[in-house]
Amino acid sequence: MAKLFIICGHGAGDPGCCAGGYTEAERVRALGMRIKELGGSEVELGDMSRNWYADGGINRLNTDAPVVELHMDASGIATAHGAHVIIKSGFEPDDYDKALADKLSAFMPGRAEKIVHHSELANVNRAAARGINYRLCENGFIDNDGDREKFNSNIDELARIYLECFGITASSAPTPSTQAQPAPQETTEGFGGKYRCTVSALNVRDAPSLCGNVVASYSGGQTVLLDDWYKIADGYVWGRYTSYSGHTRYVAVGKATGKPEADDYLIKE
Repeated sequence: MAKLFIICGHGAGDPGCCAGGYTEAERVRALGMRIKELGGSEVELGDMSRNWYADGGINRLNTDAPVVELHMDASGIATAHGAHVIIKSGFEPDDYDKALADKLSAFMPGRAEKIVHHSELANVNRAAARGINYRLCENGFIDNDGDREKFNSNIDELARIYLECFGITASSAPTPSTQAQPAPQETTEGFGGKYRCTVSALNVRDAPSLCGNVVASYSGGQTVLLDDWYKIADGYVWGRYTSYSGHTRYVAVGKATGKPEADDYLIKE
């Protein structure tokens, strides 16, 4: 039986906080996967394709295991740093909360309070209403260079902290080479041409990332002439074109699978 249930924050098109070429959604999923790989059958990893906040997944969650929701913080202030644990206002921290707060703050120090109470966070309230043993953990600040580097370079150590706090013996599962994904690479390989939109609405952004601002959209059947350029970021292949106003714009062509797919958002004609 699982001793720990992991929820990875954001996702399903919501990148969370972004900095240094990384998104919060991708980073906490990398951490969640390592916790599962090292913890084996004693860890249950919630569906990572979902946004558990947006779809209210906790309202339908059936588990007897304590739950941890993984996040990273951001403030826009370069000096803000450190990890902490969030629990429901009015609740006393249990042994899991205390152990996580102590170990996470030692691993990534900087917060004045290791345990913070909140009453306005949706999943905190949903879990409390259902009697689920739940806490939300902020694993440092993604927009702090030191915290981000510590997270990326020591992701297995961080994963083992979670396992230790819940009485799970970590295995020796090898660390995958993709554990810390650097800023995505750009390339040009005969990619350009006329593409047709296959979905009802496709966002146009001012940067090749889910963090880019949405500035327009394409509808199904509309076409766009993409440059001989693409970039892989946030799990998608991004194409580029120049708008009538002269601005450079970016669209997600499809998921980054290594080849064109029938369900891509843009199909080359």
